[in-house]
Amino acid sequence: MIAKLLHANSRYLALVILAVVVVGYTSMSGMARKEDPAVTPWFAKVQILFPGASPARVEALVTKPMVDALREEPDVSEVDGRSAAGVSLIFVEVDYKAPPARLTQIMAELRDVVDRVGITLPTGTSPPDFDDELWTEFVKIIAITGAEDRPLSAAQLRRQSLLFADAARGVSMTRRVMLYGLPTEEVRVQLNETKLSMLGISIDEVAVALAEADARTPAGQLTGTGAALTVELTGEFTNLESVRNVIVRGLPDGRAIRISDLGDVVKSEVIPLESVSLSNGQRSVLIAVEMQPGYQVDRYGARFDEFLNAYRASAPHGVSIETSFDQAGYTIERLQSVGKNMLMGVTLVLTVLLITLGWRAAMVVAVILPLCTLMSMIALFYLKIPIQHMSVTGLVVALGLLVDGSIVMTDEIRKRLLNGLAPAKAMKGAVSRMRIPLMSSTLTTVLAFLPLVMLPGAGGDFLGSIAVAVIAMLVSSFILAIAVTPVLASRWLPSGIALEHRWWRAGAKNQRLTAGFRRSLNWSIRNPLGAFALALTLPLTGYLSLDTLTLQFFPGTDRDQMYLDVKLSEGTSIEDSLNLVTQIDKKLRSEALIRRVDWSIGESPPEFYYNLRANVKGVPSWSRALVLTTDENQTDALITRLQREVDREFPAAQILVRGIDQGPPVEAPLEIRLFGPSTDLLKSLGEQFRRRMAALPDITHTKLLMAPAPPKVVFDLDESALMRAGLSKAEVARGIQSALKGRVGGELLEGTERLSVRAILKREEWDSTDDLANIRIPIRNRGSDTLIPAVPLSALGTVSLEPDESPIARKNGDRLNSVQGYLKRGVLPEDALRTLARDFAANPMPLPSGYRLEFGGDSQERGELVEDLTAPLGTIVAAMLATILLTFNSWRLTGIAFGVTGCSFGLSLLALAAFQYPLGIQALIGVIGSVGVSINAAIIILSGLKLNERATAGDPDAIVDVVMDASRHIVSTTVTTFGGFLPLILEGSQFWPPFAMAIAGGVLLSTIVSFYLVPPLYTLLMHPRRHFLKSKPQQELEMHTSLPEAA
Repeated sequence: MIAKLLHANSRYLALVILAVVVVGYTSMSGMARKEDPAVTPWFAKVQILFPGASPARVEALVTKPMVDALREEPDVSEVDGRSAAGVSLIFVEVDYKAPPARLTQIMAELRDVVDRVGITLPTGTSPPDFDDELWTEFVKIIAITGAEDRPLSAAQLRRQSLLFADAARGVSMTRRVMLYGLPTEEVRVQLNETKLSMLGISIDEVAVALAEADARTPAGQLTGTGAALTVELTGEFTNLESVRNVIVRGLPDGRAIRISDLGDVVKSEVIPLESVSLSNGQRSVLIAVEMQPGYQVDRYGARFDEFLNAYRASAPHGVSIETSFDQAGYTIERLQSVGKNMLMGVTLVLTVLLITLGWRAAMVVAVILPLCTLMSMIALFYLKIPIQHMSVTGLVVALGLLVDGSIVMTDEIRKRLLNGLAPAKAMKGAVSRMRIPLMSSTLTTVLAFLPLVMLPGAGGDFLGSIAVAVIAMLVSSFILAIAVTPVLASRWLPSGIALEHRWWRAGAKNQRLTAGFRRSLNWSIRNPLGAFALALTLPLTGYLSLDTLTLQFFPGTDRDQMYLDVKLSEGTSIEDSLNLVTQIDKKLRSEALIRRVDWSIGESPPEFYYNLRANVKGVPSWSRALVLTTDENQTDALITRLQREVDREFPAAQILVRGIDQGPPVEAPLEIRLFGPSTDLLKSLGEQFRRRMAALPDITHTKLLMAPAPPKVVFDLDESALMRAGLSKAEVARGIQSALKGRVGGELLEGTERLSVRAILKREEWDSTDDLANIRIPIRNRGSDTLIPAVPLSALGTVSLEPDESPIARKNGDRLNSVQGYLKRGVLPEDALRTLARDFAANPMPLPSGYRLEFGGDSQERGELVEDLTAPLGTIVAAMLATILLTFNSWRLTGIAFGVTGCSFGLSLLALAAFQYPLGIQALIGVIGSVGVSINAAIIILSGLKLNERATAGDPDAIVDVVMDASRHIVSTTVTTFGGFLPLILEGSQFWPPFAMAIAGGVLLSTIVSFYLVPPLYTLLMHPRRHFLKSKPQQELEMHTSLPEAA
């Protein structure tokens, strides 16, 4: 026996403690540290551009072939395809039950599929853009801007941002640096259409001349005896003047038409802009920095800050470099908060032990607590679980549980010492007596938290580390309880045995309370049916209160962060979005509670929270603001007020003011999905459901997937006119595209940057529909090489504006239209869903044949997570049953113990209902976890009854004595468990109180129930004849014999 060996040799004990301290501290120092758990990226996005194609054409030629190929992959669980004008967007979800170790291989296989299908796509489509890093945990977000009231030009902003990014990549342990809103420059040859038409020169001819004049192709190598020389031609573009001097065409009289004769050559930003960033009112570039996985975010943050301060000191005057987001600061703050909770829990636990068992027992537990924590750190280190909010909270959760074994063992040794046994014999007897019950209670608690460890997907990533930390602490606690605690207790307690008349030495005693408790136990044993009925009152009340609990996925979180999503109508230019965003930005920055605002227009900004996804790119009508507030406790109220104000002041846009929510990402809290074959009918049904949803009182905004598309310009070409001009439709299309988008010919090298040289018409010549009709298409006479003046587009047909097709969506091959609803801050999605369901029940909306409806959003995500969470419960219950059966070797005792688990469910629900907490995922986990914890008191009582011969024979007084004997450490462990959870209950956040109340309240009430349920059930099941098969004379005899006892 380990405890005997350590007791006999104090050096071994010191060596064990020293080894745990050294290895535990080393492991803790080497563990990764971050704010929140990493979410495995089970998603990928494929984007394919098909300029000029209608949604129907994009769906048929691009989206459907790609979706069909991806759905054939065995590891793909869901494929969503969206076809809009000129773009196909496909989201792929990998089966989250696949082994995470295979994720890299699965993504590589999907990339191969996308590349293989991409080869077969029509001419004119872009290469597929496959992105499997939609979730990225950035440690820092840096904003590069000009000094106050002195904005940088696009060229200066680009240059300074690239220089900073290159320097940031050199910081040790940096994985990746990404830039958002980076201006892109090019050399624009802005051609005069009148001159082109007069000379019969096309834009393509200008582009070809530029490309041929850019002598960048190697001319070969001159080799000879003893020499090998590279041959190089001069004439590459080195400045704008070299571009202006390019000869486009030579004339018969020896003169030449140069670029400078046809238009202006300027260096400018690429127009239209793909994306723009703003920081505190100025144009900026947001630079997001990602740390290598497995490193410590606080150390990396300090190292990066040193680099940042040094770089700022040497940066050019007029360049502002500010930190927009710092994960290290949030991580330190949250871990300190959890550390305070742990310290408060330790203080409460030790105070309770001082009062109930005395200071010596409290000292034993005070030594065991840090040892257990350090042993758990060793386990977490080798399991590669980082120190983060959830794992450290798991240690806090286990705090009230891990001392149970030490309390029980210490109290058992104390009782044997009081009976006169020598320390060694008291220790040996206590370990022998409590080893099996402690192992059984530890196993049942571990099994209760095991579903969290087995939970797959993003939910498992988020919640699993809590369970792993709890299980590590419990296993460590059991090992210490049977190996180290007996040694410490047997060494420290004997010297105080003779002095136990003081409460701080032996624990407080209340004779009146003890006598009252004994009388109540006597009554329950002698009236088991009545006691059984009374004990079931509380659990049944809890089950009946289930309907009063509101279901929830995950709650919001109290942070000084929020964000705004701004969406203008489809077809809006990025310039219009920028104008509106500038107005909204001024309003936000005028708010006293807002200290910083960063915008990203046209693309998703860098994510400042682990569950925000970057899934928007190249959408000029979309913008997002990242907002920091001055007070996290007032952020929710600010969100509610701002939502009302921006809706009133900016009606042209749909603006969603949203806070940060915990848990896996949910696109919209409320969602209705409509499936069917007809796009038109889906659009009509979607609009009907959208109106019904928008009428709900708690809905702020609704959104349709098949939103109305912007109008399109249609050229109806006259076949006879085309024939007379000698043009084909392809030549006309190419001419229009050249006029609007231009043609690239050659590059200009500026330092290490390569600027494309683009030939394009001056923008003011094609800025409206009428201007487009006047674009001239150069034509070549089919019979000779002589060019004739160009033909205006209006001479080849008619130009009109027509409504475009709406985007088309598919989900797993079926056409889809979804209606999404966004709620007021603080309104639970389940409440809104119930209201919507009642509205549909009162006024049903029948669907045509072949069409179906399903609910998505928060309710679907919650349902899937609950299904995954409860899937292994059958196996877990069977393992619990086997554990208890092997402990007692009795089906009846096992049935009694399982009766307590059934009650604990109802008691946890009662605790939630009493304090009006919603039944969210975290509360459900607490309810499940309370089952394994609540059974511990029953195991201790039943183990004592089994070992007592008089109690086994059914002697009521002996049964009461056993329960009274066990009550001291049961009460101590219950109160310490509740005290360990009390800091989480009092934390005041939305996340932890329901979880802590479900366990702590369930354990507290279950202990009370166990005292009055287990003993009566024991007498009823083990000795039924005493209560159900009594003869009348026997009942009268017992009545007479009970009178003197009562007296």
